[in-house]
Amino acid sequence: MTAADDLDTITERWAALQERAGTRPATTWPPVMGITRLMTDEERTAHAAERADTDPDAPGPRPTPVDINVLDVMTTIETGLVTAADWLANRIQRPAFVAPTGRGWSDDVHRAAVLLAAKDAADARRWKYTGSRTAPDAAEWLACRLRDQPGPFRKLDAGERQAVAAVATSCAGLIRKTLGDARQRAYVPHPCPVCDGQLVVEGGDGASPVVLCEDCGRTWTEAPSNAA
Repeated sequence: MTAADDLDTITERWAALQERAGTRPATTWPPVMGITRLMTDEERTAHAAERADTDPDAPGPRPTPVDINVLDVMTTIETGLVTAADWLANRIQRPAFVAPTGRGWSDDVHRAAVLLAAKDAADARRWKYTGSRTAPDAAEWLACRLRDQPGPFRKLDAGERQAVAAVATSCAGLIRKTLGDARQRAYVPHPCPVCDGQLVVEGGDGASPVVLCEDCGRTWTEAPSNAA
């Protein structure tokens, strides 16, 4: 997958990220799974209390139905992409034409020059430093530059391509991780019940999560639900 493809992913999945941010988090990472069987009684009690607090039927005020963690991710991505676009545009974007003034519209050559300058300044392919500056706007613009699409720009040099690619890969990775497209790995703060070794949990990519011991190699998976 190229850096331009990563930028396409951001553009295509931004709406899904916005939707995720506007809802209560449906899952946690690492997943609880059978890890609760490895918890102490105090930790199980605290976990149950947390579940009760988020139950929509429980008494008391409800938490704001917004996922702050996803909002933080969106802010990080948008800041990174817009900053990259500002930086790149300052390097490769040609300034708009400037027409001479004071010659009036009766001069055909002057009139044509003014119109040409206005059209060049309003070229939709230009990166704008004001107005709409969203993550999808920046991602699409950067992808076009990586693909050397025509416009009032010079082509990117190797260093500029590497810099944009680094931002694209990082931001696309954040989106995949947040939306559950990327497999994650985290340490479990409880020892293996068999050998006291280090437990890790892997998942988060849509596949069933797995707990495994790095020392003895034993694994645990979530038991299937018997619910119809």
